[in-house]
This record gives sequence, C-alpha cells and structure tokens, in this order.
Amino acid sequence: MARLQPVGLQFDAAIKETLAATHQGLVALAKREHAKVMKTDPRPASFTRFVDGAKGAPEAQVKPAGVIEYVYPRLEAVVQFAMETLFDRSPVDSGHYRNSHTIFVDGMAVANLKALEPGAEVSIANFTPYARKIELGTMKMRLPGHVYEVTERIVKRRFGNLASIKFTYRGIVGGAIAQGKAHGNSDLRYPALIIRER
Repeated sequence: MARLQPVGLQFDAAIKETLAATHQGLVALAKREHAKVMKTDPRPASFTRFVDGAKGAPEAQVKPAGVIEYVYPRLEAVVQFAMETLFDRSPVDSGHYRNSHTIFVDGMAVANLKALEPGAEVSIANFTPYARKIELGTMKMRLPGHVYEVTERIVKRRFGNLASIKFTYRGIVGGAIAQGKAHGNSDLRYPALIIRER
C-alpha cells in the first residue's frame, strides 16, 4: 500500500508547481508582447528592460509576483520625420539654412539620438542668422515662410499620439540652448520644435 503524503506537503507541492507555471507564463508573455512591439511601426530603435526594477536583468530573473517592464524610446522616428519635413520645406538658395537644422538633447547639440535617455527633451532648431526672418516670412523666397510652424502641424498629424510636438522660439548661444537672460533675448531666439515622449 502506497504511503500518502501529509496534506500540508501536497499543498506545498501544488503551490510550487503553480508558481513555476505562473513564472514561465509571465516570462513567455513578456517576451511575446515585446517581440510584437519590436515589429510594429514605428519600430523602436532600442529598448531598456527592467525586471523587478533591475535595469537590464533577464526576464527569467523575475520573481513569481514580479514585474517585467520594457521602455521603448520612439522619439527617433518622430525626430527623423520632423528633420525630413524641415529639410523638404526649407528654402534652397545656398542650402545653408536647409542643412543647419540641429538636434538638441536637454539643450546640447547632438549628431544623433543614440544616447537618448527616457524623459529627455529633444528639440530641433535652426540658428542661422536669418532663421527668424524665414520663419516670419519676411524674406523674399520661392517657398513660403513659417517652416517650423507648419512642420509642427505636419508632425503632430502623424505622431501626435506618440509624442508632444510644440513650435516655439528658443535662445541659442554658442551652439547650445541658452538658459537665463539670453533665453529671453529676442535677438538670440530662433525657431524650434520641442519633442517629448507622451
């Protein structure tokens, strides 16, 4: 006659099996949903994974009732589209204005968004000496002015659900977004788009 285990041990074994199955299910679900996001346009260029708050930990380390979180910076696609739109809408005499749209991250000019951290402010501005005149439409050109203002509307229509896009003027001194008094000096303020994750 087979010996029966005490009810308490049977219950403990059932709990362990259930927790193991739940853990496997959680890991599988997280990986499956992450794969879907990575295949959906606009595709994130990168992601950061947090497992129970630990940055970069593998999914399998999640606790039985833990949390797996992926952070997807999708601003790259928004900024790329904004830059293309600004380029297309820019007047072309010497090409200097069209090639001078500059990306800033938290006020500093950057060549790309590879080092973009979640929550950072991205802006695009053009600080050629005549950028304000082009924006206000006071220069004689074949293309109409208001390059940044119109670009704001175009980018909002396409990506307004992913990002906040705002047209403004920003103070720029020495190739960086100015702080303090220089920011309010109209002679140093240039057209800009401010782009933030929603």
